[in-house]
Amino acid sequence: MVAGTDQISERNTARPDTGHPRAVRFQVLGWVVLGITVALNIASMAVPALIDSPLTRDRGEIQNYLDVFIEGNLPTWWSVALLTTAALTHALVGALASAKQVRGAWAWFASAAMLALLSLDDHTQLHERLDRIGNQLVTFERFPFYWLIPGVAAGAVVAFALLLLAVRLHGVARWYMVAGCALLLGSALGMEALQGLLIAKGESGPIYVLTYHAEELGENLGVLLMLAAAIASLAITRHDHRVELDHVQG
Repeated sequence: MVAGTDQISERNTARPDTGHPRAVRFQVLGWVVLGITVALNIASMAVPALIDSPLTRDRGEIQNYLDVFIEGNLPTWWSVALLTTAALTHALVGALASAKQVRGAWAWFASAAMLALLSLDDHTQLHERLDRIGNQLVTFERFPFYWLIPGVAAGAVVAFALLLLAVRLHGVARWYMVAGCALLLGSALGMEALQGLLIAKGESGPIYVLTYHAEELGENLGVLLMLAAAIASLAITRHDHRVELDHVQG
């Protein structure tokens, strides 16, 4: 009876992993995400330019659904999804680094919180509501984007929080963070300022359209670079029966 129990227990014991562990790579997924990001930006310009229909021009339903200039549509959803994914990934790396007692692991949580706030801002258009504050500070004759006045201060806070992490990283992960932060904030503030100047000069043609598409694409690419910084700091290994996550120094 005892021998039978031992045999059953031995059969129920999980077998150890066999074979060689395999590192999980994200190159293919990264190219797919990049392709979708660029394709949405191109579709926003190409659909109204190439398809002559009441639905695709003059604020038709399809144009509104695809136009990066409009909020609450497909491009907005994609941008929010990228920011949210980046925030969660930074938080995951922070948790793994904390578990290994890595010095400065808290910086990952700071960047995750900032990316989450940017996601909230993109979804709710909070930054555009800063117009009231800017309008109380200065008055421009034709420049429309008063939110940029307090927005510069907010951008400095965002840059500080994100660069706190960048200085603690090494190698490619650091450069991903620095380039991502520069591209995100440069597009959000710089391209918006350029759009305001064009509007002040009465420009609303192709050049203006290109500037706000460049702004949207630059912001998304900046987020993708910061997401790449987190992935470069992760080691994901697949075994036969499990997947292991670990923090590696970027």
